[in-house]
Amino acid sequence: MPSFNFDIGEQERVGSRFLSDVRDELQRALTTEKANRKITQQQIAEKLGTSRAVINRQIVGLENIGIKRVAEILWAIGWEPSFKAKQIPRGENQNPLMRIISIGSPTPPTAQTTQRAISIQTLKAT
Repeated sequence: MPSFNFDIGEQERVGSRFLSDVRDELQRALTTEKANRKITQQQIAEKLGTSRAVINRQIVGLENIGIKRVAEILWAIGWEPSFKAKQIPRGENQNPLMRIISIGSPTPPTAQTTQRAISIQTLKAT
């Protein structure tokens, strides 16, 4: 069976991992609210003024979902998005081509650059 090995590059890998982390956190929040309060996709759609089909496609990943829509869905279920950016240690986000020329090969990501930096918090009633 043929297999393929390719490198998508550090920039693409970081972007894809971030989007995956955001989607995972959204899924976690939705699963929690579905279990605790029996919230349905239809209720979310009604609150956001759209159709259940659109919400479903966005949640399961069949349709692109922007950061604004993530925040709107979280708001609809009573959650608040939280974003935290961390600086990459100096030298670890260099242009891969430049690293190949000067070092010989790209270095693997460190635990510092791969650590998740996303959290979603429950809104507190006032």
